[in-house]
Amino acid sequence: MRNIIIFIILLTISGCASEITNFTPKDAKPAIYPDYTDIVIPVNIAPLNFKASNGTLEMVEVSTKQGVIKQRCSNGKLLWNQSEWKNLLKNNIGDTLKFTVYITDSLGVCYQYEPFFQAVSPDSIDSYIAYRNIETGYVFWFKMGLYQRSTETFDCEPIIENQSIDKACINCHSFCKQSPDKMLFHSRKFNPGTTILWNGKLQKYNTKTDSIISGGVYSSWNPNGYIIAMSVNKIGQRFHNDLNKRIYVSDSESDVVIMNMNTETVSTCKALTTENLENFPAWSPDGGTLYYISAPKRAEGDDTDTSLRYSLFSIKYNAETDVWGNVDTLLTDSAAGGSITYPKPSPCGRYIAYTMGERGYFMPFNQESDIWLYDLTTKQITRPDGINSSSSESNHNWSHSGRWLVTGSKYPDRLFTKPYFAHFNPETGTFDKRFVLPQEDPDFYERYTANFNNTDFITGKVPASEIEIRDAVRGELKSVKAGGK
Repeated sequence: MRNIIIFIILLTISGCASEITNFTPKDAKPAIYPDYTDIVIPVNIAPLNFKASNGTLEMVEVSTKQGVIKQRCSNGKLLWNQSEWKNLLKNNIGDTLKFTVYITDSLGVCYQYEPFFQAVSPDSIDSYIAYRNIETGYVFWFKMGLYQRSTETFDCEPIIENQSIDKACINCHSFCKQSPDKMLFHSRKFNPGTTILWNGKLQKYNTKTDSIISGGVYSSWNPNGYIIAMSVNKIGQRFHNDLNKRIYVSDSESDVVIMNMNTETVSTCKALTTENLENFPAWSPDGGTLYYISAPKRAEGDDTDTSLRYSLFSIKYNAETDVWGNVDTLLTDSAAGGSITYPKPSPCGRYIAYTMGERGYFMPFNQESDIWLYDLTTKQITRPDGINSSSSESNHNWSHSGRWLVTGSKYPDRLFTKPYFAHFNPETGTFDKRFVLPQEDPDFYERYTANFNNTDFITGKVPASEIEIRDAVRGELKSVKAGGK
């Protein structure tokens, strides 16, 4: 009741904003930046501030069942008061907000545009995202960090910045079931190792044993919380003079191994350590199936990798007995029409979202890469329009509820990766139109010259401080033992 009274007071105050009486109706939807038109938003999302893409935003009217809010725009931007925004969403759960905007063009003519809509979903989004911040110059990584940003406000703080660990390369962070209590990341070049937060303790490990080709790279936590699947890779890079390609990453060797946190051992499985290139492991929600990609090893002397294309596989696993099943081919590259990478099973267990491009497995620099959906029940594949664009799409992750997907997209500038959220309908296997992570200033993405790399949802803040994590990275390196098969 108190929230409704506050909301009515805000409506009354907002209604006192000066009216715009001299305008011309425009038979078109407005172009705003960021594009927050006709989308589904979570009830707990941070304010969606925006401006006009062409012209000056003068006023915004938001129509609800309770009435109309009229917001005059300072400096051509709609900047919500956070409390007012939260009350607006809370009082319109399951309803749709109608936005009518007034924009003045370069000739001084004010237009009233056709309305656009924002549907307020009761499906909350996870309260934080974690991501790596890295410059777009792929050879410059001396200033980077892992950060946690609230999705409900604009608060952001570092998990760890590499300036505090001798400018080491930080990469490949991973969480167990979107929980901030279990996480890992790697540091390379300086202070090398895999730092793992587990059962309230931070420890840096050397995950390389004599029986595997490298330390862990791309990882996935089993839902049981103590088994981690990791790829081990010998990675190479090639550079192009074509801006649309820029860099190509490939492996000369790669396998998948298992780390057991209870025993601090790393074990191998014959099916996952073949001559082929096994990569990007991902556990099913019940932990009984491991999905991964694999491609035939390139022929000796083939330096181009033009035919290196990955297919999608699965294998059963019993963590209690450490027994593996047989490999099952789910989707070949020829059936998919391209190279499959980054498989991410949905929390409901029915779908796998994956990235597909022309070749290889590292897609952030492949402008043709898109996110696809594989239905494990019907065996059908789809390219959802709501989560794709004309730029590179990659590095996607599900929210813990499975109702939201975050994707890394270089749209619209084709240079800088930004996190986009899209609402998912598991009953139909479809996504609503996506929207970019809201920022306090609508100009943010036009000025920001770094990448949100591998954005992942987490359900809260990482409980360890940046200083504690720094000390763990700079501290003792503990070697794992070889175990299992």
